[in-house]
Amino acid sequence: MSTMKKSKKIYSCMDDYDPNSILIDDALKEIHKISKKIKLYEYVPLEDSFNRVLFENIKAKLKVPNYDNSAMDGYALNLKDIKKCKIFSIAGFSLAGSPYKGKIKKNECIKIMTGAVVPDGANVVIMKEEVELIGDKEIKLISKQIKKFQNIRFSGEDIQVNRIILNKDHVIDSASMGLLASQGINKIKVYKNPKVSFFTSGDEVVQINKKLPYGKVHDSNRYTLLGMLKKNDIQIVDLGHAKDDIKDIKKKFNQAIKKSDLVISTGGVSVGDADYIKDVVNSLGDINFWKVAVKPGRPLAFGKIKDTIFFGLPGNPVSVMITFLIFVLPCIKLLMGEKHNLDFESAISESELKKRKGRAEFQRGIIYKKNNKNYVKTVGEQGSGILSSMTRANCLIYLPVEQGKVKLNDKVQILMFKEYI
Repeated sequence: MSTMKKSKKIYSCMDDYDPNSILIDDALKEIHKISKKIKLYEYVPLEDSFNRVLFENIKAKLKVPNYDNSAMDGYALNLKDIKKCKIFSIAGFSLAGSPYKGKIKKNECIKIMTGAVVPDGANVVIMKEEVELIGDKEIKLISKQIKKFQNIRFSGEDIQVNRIILNKDHVIDSASMGLLASQGINKIKVYKNPKVSFFTSGDEVVQINKKLPYGKVHDSNRYTLLGMLKKNDIQIVDLGHAKDDIKDIKKKFNQAIKKSDLVISTGGVSVGDADYIKDVVNSLGDINFWKVAVKPGRPLAFGKIKDTIFFGLPGNPVSVMITFLIFVLPCIKLLMGEKHNLDFESAISESELKKRKGRAEFQRGIIYKKNNKNYVKTVGEQGSGILSSMTRANCLIYLPVEQGKVKLNDKVQILMFKEYI
């Protein structure tokens, strides 16, 4: 360790090992430490509640079902009459939403539809396939296997009043929405979602509606970030673009801490003379780390400015997407009160992959099935500026720090990234 401290070498993105870089897991632990769930709440209409996190337990106000109903199309009657009689007169109908009004009498039955109220006096529903029609006013039982309460769904069978039907911190999904609707609940109390502001930086960046001078690039990162944030239903504050100027960058950060819980910048966190982001954040707040042992995406800054969490992403487009996926999105989900684990799968590599030990890599790949097994191949060039590789790929091939080159038919871990960003 002492030898490393005495070394005056400046490590660049070209080096695979950099003692100033921290491991992915260590970076995620640092992020987890300061990414606390926002304790504020708001009420949202049920139709807008999908994917929101409940702020409190929800108890049932109604029984479900709230009346005894038929599980089949058939005939409702009383079991005690069956012992003495096999022919029943049809006294009326019970339809879903239009119940039979009255009580059935001896040797009577009611024609009933699925979901309809079981009439007073009936304790069994016989399926229509188990009877024989005599004209249009009588039925004859042909089934011998009849039990009391068969084909009847009882009131409160699913849910009883005052039972907790959804727990605090539950993430609302489509089934939850249906359950809440069954209770007549049209508004729910949920955690407030974080507001995320972002801006791009760099004098080389030109807005997409401007003519592109030689040596400049269009601001693709702004739209990549916009898309990834929208994909995850996140409240957005678009702060536009900052020049490579300390005053301009400070202005963006001061706007961000007034308007948002988290701010993302792109560019300006490397080791170049005009990379000011890290210095500005250090003057306004604290940086926890600014290099991670990952490719693409090593120059990644993370910290806090007052109460606002800060991520300084690299300027290269692929690096922006991968660092957002691996580091920023888990942080946002924590602020929302959600658990967020990326699901990796195993696959057999049908490409030889270049890789040196020293940092983890996420290479773009194409996964496909063959003989019920996962196979993956590279999309080709893996440069962090080749944004088209992310459109061609359907997965990322994860190669850990200690991994060297990958040979044909070696097993690798892959991440299906398109469901997240």
